[in-house]
Amino acid sequence: MAGICIFAASSPNIDDKYIAAAESFGRCLAEHGFDLIFGGGRTGLMGACARGVYSKGGRTVGVIPEKLNQPGIPFEHCSEMIVTKDMHERKATMERLSSGFVTLPGGVGTLEELMEVLTLNQLGYIDAPVVIFNQDGFYNNLLAQFDALAKAGFMHTECLKLFSVAATPEEAIEKLIGFRKAKLPDKIKEAVKGHEEHSAG
Repeated sequence: MAGICIFAASSPNIDDKYIAAAESFGRCLAEHGFDLIFGGGRTGLMGACARGVYSKGGRTVGVIPEKLNQPGIPFEHCSEMIVTKDMHERKATMERLSSGFVTLPGGVGTLEELMEVLTLNQLGYIDAPVVIFNQDGFYNNLLAQFDALAKAGFMHTECLKLFSVAATPEEAIEKLIGFRKAKLPDKIKEAVKGHEEHSAG
């Protein structure tokens, strides 16, 4: 069974509409037979999604660093809880266990996780769908920034195909199922070619 990793806010101070959508997405994951791979927390959207999966009898795999594995923090109904030594190992473990990634609304930690999997996809270390769940336009500014990066030449326009965007839980599932790998330029070959041309000149 495929594991889908979510990146999402752990803060409890979030509007109920985001909590409800995260729970709905969790239910959708379970209904489509996906396992949930997540940060292991019980609060915020992270916990809401896990509750949604759990309510439908789905499997949840939490990955939590030792520092956060304290009473009251982990989701209590995880099918499996993996404790890592630090955040770096946590991310590497989540990436290794997952065949797809969905970014729900979140803060700097969520954004950092999203950027890492986009980079890994771009460089060919992983080959997996990345879906940005843009609930109520939450990520509109981020998507505009990606466009600005591409227009200014800081990011290849083909890299905009590294991710897809969904407005609802159901659409996010559709994007995961319908994933087609983007044909991206080989950054390593481009760098080597550029170096050779510079040296020859």
